[in-house]
Amino acid sequence: MAVRPIAEGLWCVEAQMAIAGMPLSLRMTVMRGPGGGLVLHSPVELDDATAEAIDALGPVEHIVAPSRMHHLYVLGAARRWPGAKLWAAPGLPAKRRDLGFDDVIGDRAPEALTDTLDVALFVGAPVASELLCLHRSSRTLVVVDLVFNIHSSSSLVSRLYLRSMGGWQRLAQTPVVRAMIRDREGARRSLERVFEWDFDRLVMAHGEIVERGAKAQLAVALEQIAPGLPHR
Repeated sequence: MAVRPIAEGLWCVEAQMAIAGMPLSLRMTVMRGPGGGLVLHSPVELDDATAEAIDALGPVEHIVAPSRMHHLYVLGAARRWPGAKLWAAPGLPAKRRDLGFDDVIGDRAPEALTDTLDVALFVGAPVASELLCLHRSSRTLVVVDLVFNIHSSSSLVSRLYLRSMGGWQRLAQTPVVRAMIRDREGARRSLERVFEWDFDRLVMAHGEIVERGAKAQLAVALEQIAPGLPHR
């Protein structure tokens, strides 16, 4: 497991997990703020060597669990960096009382993170309560399950499943994610706000990073739930 650089002040750690027995790629994003401190977004399970490599980048000051569905490895990260502030997506503290979150992030970045991130809550899908985050200095939008972009898998079952869901070898929002949306107007308002941000790169939890032209590609991927999103 390695800490891979993406851009200035931005790294990722890639791992594997299984959902219903199907292997799936998983990514944690590491972001540096102007003061040099680090934000860990959606932690993966870390070994000692990877944690030491993260420590070499700077002090871990914040750990973000960015949705009600991305929290499995937060406890391990919190134990490794007990001095870091632990942030939750709305609704997650009630689901994971064992984690002892310091605070909840809503529809705006809290004051402690405003120098590093812009944040919008994807309000249309409360079952997930996903936080969409902009790392301003690298012009990178960081999401977890809003879209997938998986182009390779060693598992035939995973490939067939993703193909059937329309999420194989393309940036796409799968029918499973769309089915979580209960408020289409709320979802559109959230996305319109995000599309006002200045981003060119997209990092998601599952799949390949979109290095450039991400805003236009994301608008196409979200066409079914929010047609005509401005992307210039």
